Amino acid sequence: MRPRLRAPLAALAIAAAGTIALPGRAAAWNPTGHRTVAEIAWDHMTPLARARAVDLLLHGPSLAGLASLRPTSGTDAERDRALFLNAATWGDLIRDRNQPWFAYNRPSWHYADFYWDLVDGRPHDIPGTGPDSVNAGERIVDFRAALANPDVPDTAKAVDLAWLLHLVGDIHQPLHCSSRVTAQSPLPRGDMGGNAFTLDDHHRLHGYWDDILDEGIAREPGEDSIAYATRLASRIEHLHSLAALADPAASTDVAGWEHEGLQLAQTLVYRNVTEGERPSAAYQTEALSVAERQIALAGYRLADLLNAALK
Repeated sequence: MRPRLRAPLAALAIAAAGTIALPGRAAAWNPTGHRTVAEIAWDHMTPLARARAVDLLLHGPSLAGLASLRPTSGTDAERDRALFLNAATWGDLIRDRNQPWFAYNRPSWHYADFYWDLVDGRPHDIPGTGPDSVNAGERIVDFRAALANPDVPDTAKAVDLAWLLHLVGDIHQPLHCSSRVTAQSPLPRGDMGGNAFTLDDHHRLHGYWDDILDEGIAREPGEDSIAYATRLASRIEHLHSLAALADPAASTDVAGWEHEGLQLAQTLVYRNVTEGERPSAAYQTEALSVAERQIALAGYRLADLLNAALK
């Protein structure tokens, strides 16, 4: 998650039902998207991996505040699942400078930018550019290894797990793998994953993709954040089942995940959308379908990663 150049909204609040109101900063996805990825992963995790994940999150460093993300009401099973889903948003919560967990904030970890432009109307990767040495994909590989390493203390693994829950979601948002270079958005930064691409009313392309689930599928009256993510996950798993995505979902190649996102950015995200204008209904429909498939893949891949690392 990189800054989306939009003003912060309300501060963090945790209600008894386990809902969390987050600052309105950029996220990839936003809290709804991250919880939905985590819900899909939870659906496909083994009981052993679930129990181990919950135990780690409950016994992480006090400064990280992970245990505070478990609701105070509901059955133990409901509270454990809500903790897991809420922990997927932790990577964005720690951007709050007024909270102790700000000590863990690492803005550059949320993306892996590949720089490209158009040459004769076709995407062209710019030689000599690429992600920073520390980036989302590199962190996923490192944390995956740490979780499986018996020599790493559980307090460190708790933080690694929270980062993994978040970053696997991040890397499946196409604009977290891309920075388009134009005359208006030149090197060395490009358009910062669509943050410099303004749509209507000061909305930006990056933010449009971050918020795509909330904008495309409305929350029902009285539906809390956990129930909402659960309903979205059920819809997405129906539309993009594990059986239908078996081959790509089985991929453990994190660099490959990044390049999938880059290809989507190059071939779809900027297609049929114009700066200064609201995306068309056709674009919105296609973008939502692509985003849902990416969220499904993120959830299935996260489950496989955790089943292997936490066994």
